[in-house]
Amino acid sequence: MRSTSSTSAPDLDEDQSFDYHLPQRVRVKSAFHFTPVTVARRAAQLLAPRDGMRVLDVGAGPGKFCVIAARERPTCKFVGIEQRPLLVELAQRLAHRMSAANATFLQGDALEHDWSGYDALYLFNPFGELLLRSALTIDQTVLRSQSRFEACVDGTRAKLAALRPGTRVVTYHGLGAAAPDGYELAERVQLGTDVLELWIKAAPAADDAPSAAAS
Repeated sequence: MRSTSSTSAPDLDEDQSFDYHLPQRVRVKSAFHFTPVTVARRAAQLLAPRDGMRVLDVGAGPGKFCVIAARERPTCKFVGIEQRPLLVELAQRLAHRMSAANATFLQGDALEHDWSGYDALYLFNPFGELLLRSALTIDQTVLRSQSRFEACVDGTRAKLAALRPGTRVVTYHGLGAAAPDGYELAERVQLGTDVLELWIKAAPAADDAPSAAAS
């Protein structure tokens, strides 16, 4: 059930309802870079089926996914990490304005952040911008190159591989490479301009599990 704790919270049934609150320079990038409302709601359901779950959004932008998801799943915690300080400040203001108290935002490099405290992660092709020409990027503050893209994707796969069994990962427009070993595709939903894919980290096979210490 969606949160109904505040009658003053704006209705966010359509993308325009959220995008209206963005500065014009950010709003014009929304359709290309930020998660559509319908996609965010379905992703929230896939990522956080149980109360109390913690979800990390890698590359949160102005917080659109986290705010929508937080209102969709008010008993869960959504944390967005974003490298651009101005977008983090914007996301924090929007979460407050839209009564999404369970959405919070951090400024920094997602690959330097500890992912082990989360039950699930959302990845909307988070490093694809590194391959775009200047006219299509959010702004010009991020160094872009093929080598940096590949390093970020490899780093993401390594961090995902280290997470505990049962971790849920939802991708939209992929993550830039195949899912790491150990993840099984649990659901695939055609939505928006691509597909949502839910991957779940499997428990290691009995043959791969560490042997019990001899007594």
